[in-house]
Amino acid sequence: VILSSSTVLQPATQYDESCSFETCFNMSMCHLRGDGRLSVYVYPNQIFVDEQGKWLLDLPSLEYAEMLAAIRSSRFFQADANQACVFIPSAVDALNMAKLQTQEASAVLRSSFRWAGGANHLLFSMLCKREHFNKLDAGKAMIAGGCFSQRSYRRRFDVAIPLVNPHTSLGQLPNPAKLRHFLLLAVLNDWHYTARSELEPMSGQHRDILILNRCGGGSRETSKTSEKAYYNERKRCSEHVVYDYPNVLLRSEFCLIPYGGPWVGSSILIDALKTGCIPVVVGDDVVLPFDEHVDWSRASIRVHNYHLQDLPNILRSVSSVKRAEMRDQVNFLFKRYFSSIANIALTTLEVIEQRIMQTHHDAYERWNDPPANPDEDHSMDSQGLVPHRQKTLPIFLPHISQAASSFTAVVLSYNRFATLCRVLEKIDSTPSLVKVIVVWNNVKTKPPPLSRFPKLKTKLEILHMNFNRLNNRFIPFSQIETDCILALDDDIEMITTSELEFGFQVWKEFPDRLVGFPGRRHTWNKAEHRYRYSSMWAGDISMVLTGAAFHHKFYSHLYTYTMPKAVRHWVNKHMNCEDIAMNFLIASFTGKPPIKITPRKRFRCERCSLNESLWDGPEYFQERNYCLNNFTRIFGGMPLKKVDYRADPVLYLDPHFGVHEQRFANIGHI
Repeated sequence: VILSSSTVLQPATQYDESCSFETCFNMSMCHLRGDGRLSVYVYPNQIFVDEQGKWLLDLPSLEYAEMLAAIRSSRFFQADANQACVFIPSAVDALNMAKLQTQEASAVLRSSFRWAGGANHLLFSMLCKREHFNKLDAGKAMIAGGCFSQRSYRRRFDVAIPLVNPHTSLGQLPNPAKLRHFLLLAVLNDWHYTARSELEPMSGQHRDILILNRCGGGSRETSKTSEKAYYNERKRCSEHVVYDYPNVLLRSEFCLIPYGGPWVGSSILIDALKTGCIPVVVGDDVVLPFDEHVDWSRASIRVHNYHLQDLPNILRSVSSVKRAEMRDQVNFLFKRYFSSIANIALTTLEVIEQRIMQTHHDAYERWNDPPANPDEDHSMDSQGLVPHRQKTLPIFLPHISQAASSFTAVVLSYNRFATLCRVLEKIDSTPSLVKVIVVWNNVKTKPPPLSRFPKLKTKLEILHMNFNRLNNRFIPFSQIETDCILALDDDIEMITTSELEFGFQVWKEFPDRLVGFPGRRHTWNKAEHRYRYSSMWAGDISMVLTGAAFHHKFYSHLYTYTMPKAVRHWVNKHMNCEDIAMNFLIASFTGKPPIKITPRKRFRCERCSLNESLWDGPEYFQERNYCLNNFTRIFGGMPLKKVDYRADPVLYLDPHFGVHEQRFANIGHI
């Protein structure tokens, strides 16, 4: 392909640092296959020359060629560009940006017939700096890069990948040693002088800490003229002792991973994962590979730069059991995502696919839980598929449920018996209520006998739990014989039977929604760059609290058996956010907002003591802020949808009809 000099000399457009998936990715270009999978077009191999026939770009590296070959033979590949969603230029190898002729590469990108400013294009770049992208005409292209800091990373648009050194990160290793003699191993290489001055004395102070440098001293930056003779990529030295690298990492429990150096990323991370050495990541501005889905807290330790001197004590405090668990997770992550250039490329595409589809409710488990069978293959196959067990859903969720004639109230209670009795008496006369199940969460105290409960027209059952967990309210108990469940707290005294009956009728029309009374919303804090939970009364909502809400029993099954375990574990540990978790679950499953019914905003018991409540105090709301952001990470995105309407009875507040003429007469106004 011949490019004119005017095309080559055309100045690059400004790299768009504000790109997001919503602003720079064109979903209308996507044609998802019948199986719902991402389609990727790889441009054909071409050689670009100038008007004199001189090559504009070098041939792609072996590593980039391996990436392209893996994609072309995977399930993602689409040979027809008109049916593709993502486009990958084959001629522009940006893996090592230091060697890329950025002006010529920009001209090649602009000449690509699907370029359109870079929208829906993907560039792979491992060894890079932020300023490189200002010289390359990357436009609106996504960057799969190993050089991101928190400031340069366009979250949920770019993809963080590892920096791989082909001399050390690839190839076979000897069998790991049975004993790891060193507590910590650090390869200083290009570390900042201040950090080096803190770390280097440690080997003299602690016999189980090994500090290594390049053999011969100095760094790559100060020895460019004689680099080949100056140091061997596969050797590292401690004073006059020479070690084989990366084999020496097999002898250490923990490996220090520097971030924020000249190239931001560090190939030592992959070397550590490969050798089963638990990474200790240093840096406050770190974006780890595939952090959108991979839970690195299970396989690594984070330390701030100013805690380097405390490292020996921090690492010795980690128990042998915890070390073994983390090492197992390290081995799992390496085999599945990082064991080859091909795996890295296919994992990158899977990240993008999940952004588009947003339908994997078990995303956290699929990305982070090793298979139950230890002999099961952890890695992707040649088609980019990760083996995982399919879960069979227990029931069918209809789009409409007009045939449903009744609902079951599941009331969560602990020790407020008098309040519980008042609530039971209040809801008993609801026409469509067929059964009440009290989930008694007080493990130490048995629930009172049925003789002490009020006499109800509705059937009452008491279930004494073995554990005090908020998740208990969403267990799909066999005693629940209706599709519709009313989740209710034991202090919702102000609710009326008219409101409950109206709520059930609304649910019958929208059985796939969460239909409830107290509304809440999430907001985005630009300054803090995170979501915040808001109970302020505003015009829109994105959640309804499950202290008084109707939902299909189907969602109790999903919550209990298929929702990410990390969410349920967090709720159990903190006794908070089970309602947020259910909102996340239903919104991610349906892509729809909840429905708030009736104008009332307050429902809780006004006579109850504040110290009896789990939801009193600033710590409660701080945890709910954390819930929103933690669940967003686990679910792989923010599924909640905002809506600015509510459902009221047809004749509500109509001055032409009296109370006796209204089916739902007693609707609260506050």
